[in-house]
Amino acid sequence: MISIDPITLAVSSFAMVATASPFLYYSYKLRKISSENLATFEEFSTSNNVIPTQHERWRNHYHLGLDSQYKKLVYHRFGSYPEQSIIDLREVNKVSIQEKIRKVQVGKEKRYILDYLALQFHFKDFSHSPKTIEIYDGVLFTNLAGEKGIAEKWQKILESHL
Repeated sequence: MISIDPITLAVSSFAMVATASPFLYYSYKLRKISSENLATFEEFSTSNNVIPTQHERWRNHYHLGLDSQYKKLVYHRFGSYPEQSIIDLREVNKVSIQEKIRKVQVGKEKRYILDYLALQFHFKDFSHSPKTIEIYDGVLFTNLAGEKGIAEKWQKILESHL
């Protein structure tokens, strides 16, 4: 049988708790922000009589929801420059993907960097200017985490409801 000195046990227990506490705190903080964002999204949707049947959240910064019955899209962007929008798809003619890409040359190699990705809504009424909703901003995030796929997926979903 192995005997452990009580002081060694206390010190090692303290070290384990001290190591784990920042991770637990960050997890708690992230969960709290996520639940607050979801509550804000649901409150905005309900106040505008929109009940999203499909929705998607990513990066704890963006949230899209589609009410298939009334053909309305709810969009939320959280963070320093929040935005809340509702787009009536019955007024939309076309949905396209907008990208801003820059070319960087490193030695002889050329690289293309995506700086901005958005869904752009073109309306049936041509006097109404196109509406753009951000999917990815290269200033806020240093790398893509599937946003290109999200934009393509939502473009197909929304075009099927036009």
